[in-house]
Amino acid sequence: MRKETLLVIGFVALVLTTVAIIWTFALPSLRPLKFETLSDVTLTIEQTGQTRVLNAEETGQLNRWLQGHKSHWAPLSSPAPSTGDVVIRGRNPDGGDFELALWTGISGADWNNTAITRANPKARLKVQSFSDEDWAVLHHLIDGQGFQKTDVP
Repeated sequence: MRKETLLVIGFVALVLTTVAIIWTFALPSLRPLKFETLSDVTLTIEQTGQTRVLNAEETGQLNRWLQGHKSHWAPLSSPAPSTGDVVIRGRNPDGGDFELALWTGISGADWNNTAITRANPKARLKVQSFSDEDWAVLHHLIDGQGFQKTDVP
C-alpha cells in the first residue's frame, strides 16, 4: 500500500473513533426520560413548608402529564436559584423515590414554568422550561388547592 493511502485510512479511523466516543457520551443525554407511574404523591410549597397528599385523580393527572413530557429534558448545566418553589415527591412502583422541583417565578423570575428532575437516583439532573399551555396541569395542582399565597421573599 502506498504511504498516502495509509495516511488517509489512519485519518478516517481517527475521525470515526472520535465521533464514536463523543456519541457514546452524548447519546444518553438525548434519550427521552422514562417516567414510572407514581403513587403516594405529595406536593410541598417550599416557602411555607405546607404539604398535602395528592388524591387519586390528581396523581393520575400528574402521571399523564409526565408520560406526555418525556422528551426535551436537558442536563442541568448551571446551579438552580433555589431548591424550587414547589416540590412534588412520589414513589415509583419499584419503591424508588421520585422528585420533581418546580419553579413558579417566586424564587427566580427567569425560571418561570421550569422543572428539574432525574429519571433515577443515579442519573444526572434534567431541566426543562415549559410554555403556559404545557404548564397548565402543574399550575392547577399547585394553585387553587387550599394553599395560602405568600408574598415574594
